[in-house]
Amino acid sequence: MVDRRLGRGLDFFLSGGRQTTPANPKLPDMPKQEAGNKDGDVRNVGIGELSTSPYQPRKTFGDGELAQLAESLKGSGMLQPILARSVAGKLEIVAGERRWRAAKLAGLEQVPVLIREITDEESAVFGLVENLQREDLNAIEKAEAFRVLMTKLGTTQEEVAKRVGMERSTVANFMRLLDLPAGVQAHVSRGTLSMGHARALLGLGDRDLIERTAEESIRQSLSVRALEAKVKAANEALSAKPGAKPKAAPRTRPVWLNEIEESLVEALGTPVTVRYGRKRSQIMIECAGREEFERIFERLKNC
Repeated sequence: MVDRRLGRGLDFFLSGGRQTTPANPKLPDMPKQEAGNKDGDVRNVGIGELSTSPYQPRKTFGDGELAQLAESLKGSGMLQPILARSVAGKLEIVAGERRWRAAKLAGLEQVPVLIREITDEESAVFGLVENLQREDLNAIEKAEAFRVLMTKLGTTQEEVAKRVGMERSTVANFMRLLDLPAGVQAHVSRGTLSMGHARALLGLGDRDLIERTAEESIRQSLSVRALEAKVKAANEALSAKPGAKPKAAPRTRPVWLNEIEESLVEALGTPVTVRYGRKRSQIMIECAGREEFERIFERLKNC
């Protein structure tokens, strides 16, 4: 079972907590009758023998990013094997699709692959965690990945949060983005709207109004705070109309504070809680052990 080990690398998950060494990029081919598809077997595999996973949360791969990685692979080979599992006699990528795509672009014929017996549930978790560690996913991709995990596990947001090493509130905030109209979600995916903007827009109950306000926010380059004010004014105008529904109780936690907290979670790859006060404020960073503590310390020191 995956627990709060976010940030330690997939090798930590797969080794049961033991340290692992990188794969040799020049690993010689092993005869198939010897290597087979045994659990834990690392061998060179033809690039065309691998297929993508339906549980891959990342939907887009930047051409420039892949080209840069491809050049690196040409020079030094693939230092970390792709993680795959055997499904109906074929090898399905669990983690490492980005490297696989770059290897194809580099013209490599074979890549090192670590083959493990992995369930659908574990495949979904591994794919999400790998991308969260490198901050490869946009907010909508994360939200969709959390929804897939909830469906696959048949469980709650709290349990999903435990599996990926996040707070339940963080998972809930991401998943709320899926309530936005598809066009607004597309803006969040492209980065033309930040997660803070998206969460402010959720304060509007009417989907058409959300879309119009989102477009105005982009055209006017509104900050999150400016958009919050615009949403508040729109709700006040609606509540002032005859027969309008009573205005919902105001949110006690400002959107900009949630945005700061979520930005820190994404940057550090670990749960972060921000408590803001007029006289005293706190930023609390959770560390799961010495290794996690040192990783976060180095990240903060190099900022």
